[in-house]
Amino acid sequence: MICFQTLIIYIIPLSIIALIPSLIWAFEEKLYLMVVVDILSVGMAIFTGIKKGIKIKQRKLLFIGTVYILSSFLIYYVGLNSTLYLLAACFLATFIYTFKNQYAPAFFNVYISVFYIVLYYLELTPPHNINFKTSELFAVFSNLIFLSFLVCSLVPKLFNGLDESFKNNIKHTTKIEIQNEVLKEITWIQSHVVRTPLSRLMAITNLLKENDNTEEEKIFLMDNISVSCNELDQIIQDIVSKSEKIRSSEK
Repeated sequence: MICFQTLIIYIIPLSIIALIPSLIWAFEEKLYLMVVVDILSVGMAIFTGIKKGIKIKQRKLLFIGTVYILSSFLIYYVGLNSTLYLLAACFLATFIYTFKNQYAPAFFNVYISVFYIVLYYLELTPPHNINFKTSELFAVFSNLIFLSFLVCSLVPKLFNGLDESFKNNIKHTTKIEIQNEVLKEITWIQSHVVRTPLSRLMAITNLLKENDNTEEEKIFLMDNISVSCNELDQIIQDIVSKSEKIRSSEK
């Protein structure tokens, strides 16, 4: 939630910059409703970004709804040149929200396109938008709908692929960290644990080289050799076991 909220806060200054030329154009064309919609859209973006206590799902829906409302009004007042806003709205909706039907944003664009075409043929659109050819109208909206469904199809696959790659990287990193820990442990065993019985064996060997050892001393030294050999055998088995753990983690 913090990441999405922070993203909106970063977008707010850009929205205000984009608002200025839009307001100038709307005032020049005397489209005062568009002025109201522009101001309310930026205000809703600010509200969505800074208002505390809003759940992440509601925050995303508010933002998506604002973008779609603004895009719809732009298409109504500006005409076909603003269909790009609907495509951007579709991409944003797919990017930030998981719908039960992944093609829901594309269907929104279908409904808005059909509604605009109906208004166009009933001559209920602004006068400067009546001079489009029928072929041009259908070409633009058919391309919009095609691209919208394409976005809804590809964007989730792209992010699923990125998510899978991210999970695999984490898994691989974790595996390497485990292997490094085991290798450190093996290194420590070889440099410290092995040294104790090995030093003892070396000392006993030197003592056995002396010819003045009594039978009891020889028996004692031989017993210690046996103990040291058993210790070394156990240590070697531990090292082999840990090595097998590294090999099994590589599979």
